[in-house]
Amino acid sequence: MPANRTTNIAAIDAGSNAIRLVIARAESMDSYHEVKNERAALRLGRSAFSQRNLDGETIDKAVEVFRRFKSKMNQYDVQRYRAVATSAARESRNRKILVERIFRASGIRLQVIDAAEEASLVRSAVLATVGKHLSPRTIVDLGGGSLQVSMLENGLLQETVTLGLGTVRMMEHFNIRGAMSASEVRRVKEWVETMLRRFLPHKRSAVRSPAVWCGGNAEALALIAPGLRLHGIRTLSMESLRRKLPGITGRDVDERMEKFLVRKDRAEVMAFAGIVLLALGRWWKLNRAFVPGVGVKEGVLGEVLRSLYGAQTATAAPARALLSARRFAASMHYDATHCEKVRQLACSLFDQLLSLHRMGEPMRLLLEISAVLHDVGHVLQHEGHNKHGEYLVRNADLPGLADRQRDMVACVVRYHSQSEPNAEHKLYASLRASEQRDIRALVAILRMADRMDYDHQQTVSSVRVRQTSRGILTGMKMKRASELILWGTQRGAQLLEKESGRKVFVERIS
Repeated sequence: MPANRTTNIAAIDAGSNAIRLVIARAESMDSYHEVKNERAALRLGRSAFSQRNLDGETIDKAVEVFRRFKSKMNQYDVQRYRAVATSAARESRNRKILVERIFRASGIRLQVIDAAEEASLVRSAVLATVGKHLSPRTIVDLGGGSLQVSMLENGLLQETVTLGLGTVRMMEHFNIRGAMSASEVRRVKEWVETMLRRFLPHKRSAVRSPAVWCGGNAEALALIAPGLRLHGIRTLSMESLRRKLPGITGRDVDERMEKFLVRKDRAEVMAFAGIVLLALGRWWKLNRAFVPGVGVKEGVLGEVLRSLYGAQTATAAPARALLSARRFAASMHYDATHCEKVRQLACSLFDQLLSLHRMGEPMRLLLEISAVLHDVGHVLQHEGHNKHGEYLVRNADLPGLADRQRDMVACVVRYHSQSEPNAEHKLYASLRASEQRDIRALVAILRMADRMDYDHQQTVSSVRVRQTSRGILTGMKMKRASELILWGTQRGAQLLEKESGRKVFVERIS
C-alpha cells in the first residue's frame, strides 16, 4: 500500500526498565520524521528476573501506560504500529496475562519477541543511522534484562551473544540500590568479567572497533564521559569513563540525580551500566564507542515503515526459524539424517493433501520445524520421549518463532508418536479451536512421515498420494521391501483417517 505524506506510524518498546512510545510521520520507504516521543518509567523487570513473574501492581500500571499511549496514538491518527516487549516479559511465566489485559484495555497487540529478533531490530536501527559513515564490527545493546552483543564483518552478521548482564537484573541479583562500597564494586566487576570469560572467551584479542553501544544507559554515560564526535556521531570515551566511574558508584541515588541530571530509574542502575561497559571496553581494548542514540523502538519503527510501503522485513524470514530449530535439535544430539528425511516426507504429504487440510505456508513451516524437533526428548529419556520433547520445545530459545508458534510446535512434538491431542492437556487446551484443528492435521501428517522412516535407514525415497473414490492411496518408493515400514505407516495413518473421514491405503510402488 503506498503511503502519503500524512501517514503517521508508531512503535512501542516495553523494555525491562521503561516503556517507550515513538510516533512518526512517514515520508518515504526509508525516511520518517518523529513527531512525538514518550517514556513511562515503569520497570517491568522489577520482579521478573528474581520471581519469574510480573507482579500484579506492575501489570496494573503497564495497562494504564498502554491505555495512555493508545489515546496518544489516536490523537495523532496513527494508522500503523507495532508494540514489542523484551527481556522482562520474555522471562515471565505470566506474560500472557500482561498481553491479554493490555489488549482488552487498549486494543494494542503487544508481541513478546525473542532475543534474536530484539538484537536484529537494534542492528537494523544502528546500520540505518550510521551505515553511511562507518561499518561497525560490534553492536552492543545494554538493557535492563540483558546485554546483547552482535559481531559483524563487512556489514554481515557473524554471531550474536546474549548475556544476563542487564542493569535491572544485576541490581536485583546483588540487591544494591544505592551507593556501592569498594567491595561491592569489586564483586560486581568480578561477576561481569566472569560472564565475559565464559561466553566471549575467543573474542578478547580480536579487534572489535568500530564499536557501537545502544541503550538508555549508554546514552546517559556518553553525556557524562563524552569523547570527540566523529562523523557527527556522539562517542563515549573509555578513559573518561574509567576516571568518572568511582564518582558514579560512590554516590547514592539522590546524589546521582542531582550531579548527573538523570531520572531516578536511571540513577538506580547507571553504576551497573558503567561497570559493564567499562569491562567491555577493556575486553576489546577500545578507546571509544559510538553512541548513536537508537535502539529497539527505532528498529521497530523502521520495520513498520517498510511494511507500510510493502517492503518485506528481514525479521520475518522463515529460514531463520528453521535454522534455529536445527541448531537446538543439534544441541539435543538428534538423529539429523532421520529428522531431515521425516521433514522431507512430511512436506511432500502436506503439499499433496492440501485439498483436504487447506492450511497455508505458516502451518507448513510449523510442520517442518516439528519434524526437525520431534525426537529431541530422547536426550532425556527414551520412554515418554514425546512428553519430554514437548517440555524441551516449550522452554527452548527458538529465534524466529513467536510464543504461540512455539506452543503449537510443542503440541505437535508431544502427539507425534502415540496419544492423540487431548483437551485435558493444559497446553493443547490453551489453544484456540482453529489452532487445535491445525494441530490435529499436522500431527496426522507427521505421524505418517515418521513411520515411513521407522528403521531410520531412509528406506523410503519418496511418497505419492492419490485421492480416489476408495480413499487416500499412499504409495511409497522404497529402496528395499520392508513389512515393518508398510505396517508402521498404515498404523500411523489412523489419525489421518479419523480427521479426514477417509480410508488410507498404504503400498509400495516402483
